[in-house]
Amino acid sequence: MAITTRELGADDAELVADLMARIEADHPTGFCLGPGEVREVMGGKAENVFEGAFDGEDLVAYTAVLPGHPDDTGLRITLFGDVDPARLGEGLGMLMLTRSLDRSRSLHVTMAPRARGRFATAALAGREEQADLMARAGMRPGRHSFLMLAALDRRAEAVPPSGYAVTTFDPRAGEELRQAHNAAFADYPDRPDAGPDFWAMFVVGAAHSRPALSVVARDARGSVVAYVLAHEYAVPPSGGPGPEVHVPYVGTLPTHRGRGLASGLLAEVLRRARAAGYATASLNVDTANPTGALGIYERAGFRPLYRQDSYHLDEPPPGVRLSR
Repeated sequence: MAITTRELGADDAELVADLMARIEADHPTGFCLGPGEVREVMGGKAENVFEGAFDGEDLVAYTAVLPGHPDDTGLRITLFGDVDPARLGEGLGMLMLTRSLDRSRSLHVTMAPRARGRFATAALAGREEQADLMARAGMRPGRHSFLMLAALDRRAEAVPPSGYAVTTFDPRAGEELRQAHNAAFADYPDRPDAGPDFWAMFVVGAAHSRPALSVVARDARGSVVAYVLAHEYAVPPSGGPGPEVHVPYVGTLPTHRGRGLASGLLAEVLRRARAAGYATASLNVDTANPTGALGIYERAGFRPLYRQDSYHLDEPPPGVRLSR
């Protein structure tokens, strides 16, 4: 039967989640969601696009195209996708990657025609067929990240950082924290600038957010200077049985680094998670993080579980091309 493709909507969330689960059972992806989480991402931003490849009624491959917030560095569009493990080697990966890159170019034109574009994705290290796929699509290898895991079977020693007030994250202060987040990562390579829609979709308004486990530190003026956030996904990122708390962001403003804020706040989050009954904690870290985060996480008991390699395709501003 011929393969057909179409855009996916909320009514397809169960199909997408089922396919993600089959893929995750074969290899870790870093993007395995439950049906409710799929619906949240689909509806989190008007420009978010999910597309599926079907063999009859069977969903055999999917892609997600998630554009970021245009800023002075350009427009970053993140791509996720994979193929049913039983259907590898049939050309579905190239079909869907090509379509997602075409959709990314269309979004680039409409969202930020005067800005540079970066279309980015990641793949499990060691999967040579995926590396070859990226190369054939013109995508270049970039940075690497670890998914790290820690067992919460030991009591975390949370030492409050001296001179700061540590409080539970209040979602009503989400915009203040978003601005602190962007300031904390302003000097980070390929910085993840978080726009209001992204922040609402993935951090403040998401069902997987766990504000009661998340903490912020404020200085004497009451300004947020550091934070550690906690999430819990329907499918644990480690692939283990859970319950697993995931730490998506650990940030400290540059002028407050080197004072033990990240270590102290992380220990407090792990202490809270352990008390709440979580068995493990996971997080992602750039293997070349310039702030020394890898060492902080290792001292907190985290160990690498698997590595993902990033790939990207950079394109010039489409408006500039069209004007010539």
